[in-house]
Amino acid sequence: MFWVIVISFGYLFVVLGLVLEGLTYKARPHRASPPSVTADFSFSVIINYRNEAQNLKALLHSISQLEYDFTRVEFIFINDSSSDESLTILENFSAQNSHISTMLLNRVPISKSAKKDGISQALKVAQHQHIICTDADVILPKKWLHAYNKQYQLLPDSHFIAAPVEIKLADNLLTQLQHSEMTALQMTTIGGFSIRQPFMCNGANMSFTQQAFHDVNGYEGNNHISSGDDIFLLEKLVAEDVLKCSYLKSQEAIVTTYPKMNWNSMIDQRVRWAQKGTATKSGLNKLVSFQVLLMSLLFIVSPILKIFNWISTPQLIAILAVKILVDVIVLFVGNRFFNNRKWPLHLIPQLIIYPMVVILIALKSLRKPRWKEREVNV
Repeated sequence: MFWVIVISFGYLFVVLGLVLEGLTYKARPHRASPPSVTADFSFSVIINYRNEAQNLKALLHSISQLEYDFTRVEFIFINDSSSDESLTILENFSAQNSHISTMLLNRVPISKSAKKDGISQALKVAQHQHIICTDADVILPKKWLHAYNKQYQLLPDSHFIAAPVEIKLADNLLTQLQHSEMTALQMTTIGGFSIRQPFMCNGANMSFTQQAFHDVNGYEGNNHISSGDDIFLLEKLVAEDVLKCSYLKSQEAIVTTYPKMNWNSMIDQRVRWAQKGTATKSGLNKLVSFQVLLMSLLFIVSPILKIFNWISTPQLIAILAVKILVDVIVLFVGNRFFNNRKWPLHLIPQLIIYPMVVILIALKSLRKPRWKEREVNV
């Protein structure tokens, strides 16, 4: 009974508390008189890619449709040993869009992390102080750069901005599950920023300043970990000055990425996400992850506990009710932000299956995953 109460109410207060904080979050200047800004900001956009031929055309089309002064932005693409037509696609785009500043680089391996190497290499040639990172498998909204510009206009001394990511929706259970998970992650992320304890962000949509990156020595100290170019940099900059870190809570800033098309690849991706969390210094990150894991486990085993009369019928009902109620509220709040009205599709199967997915991810995290024919170092 004691552990049922601890796990259930812990999940209720931790997860729901963060999401409700995210619901009311609004970025505000933390100084009475923030520095004045008289012009739009300029950006260097960094994109790492490896064998992304099937996705690059959609990304490049969205870049060409961006509503921003292209003299104030450059796009730096870093090729991580691609063996497909990715480089050719980029070369053709650059030749056909001379008004868009495009730089094509080949990654020079320095560490165990290809993406961190690419970002560090791009920063050496980036012309602008304000950096935006995204991925090759995303679609950018037309007002994307305007949204970042507005945030920096409001908070001109910001040194890190996290922004929203959404999974491209389709009418099938696997995609809906990934969309719901990403929605929940985004809402807890916003909640962390709201209570000034940021612990998550997504490398597909984030920004920082070159000065701040160099002030904390970039990725020094975690280059041996393959992933984590996002949360490890966030942790360093939060420690430097949490008040200069904010979340860009704007529908104009939402980038769309593609779902994994089969269960194995989806779970392997989540294993990589989970494993980098073990190296984080954030207590809140570990608390949320542990709470989700425990509640998922309790949700799965509670019917078995009832069969053996280790818990009562009211306790079983309470466990199921807390888990389902919290998850539905999280999805309702999150999908309002993402303006998605189809979120109830496949909702009941998601509520039943996702706890099993969480446990499977935890078990698979005990060994090294692979990503794009490479073993991931954690």
